[in-house]
Amino acid sequence: MAKRILDLMLWHPKRDISNCKITFLHRGGPGNLKTINGSDIKKLDQVFLILEEDVHIPYHRIVKIYCENNLIWKKCGKNTK
Repeated sequence: MAKRILDLMLWHPKRDISNCKITFLHRGGPGNLKTINGSDIKKLDQVFLILEEDVHIPYHRIVKIYCENNLIWKKCGKNTK
């Protein structure tokens, strides 16, 4: 589901992925979570969100997506604070 939301934000003519913030599970980070800006996204692969630094983040690790300061998607489960 996270990929569908990101695809929409990237390709919809009235949306802008750079106005989004994506939070994902990041082992070793504070609270095991990390948030990036949508402008850091280089590409949306079939399985991975790929960042400018050639970092690959599996979609199943994404827990929240905010766009224009509104929560538009949140993963259900135990690791979603």
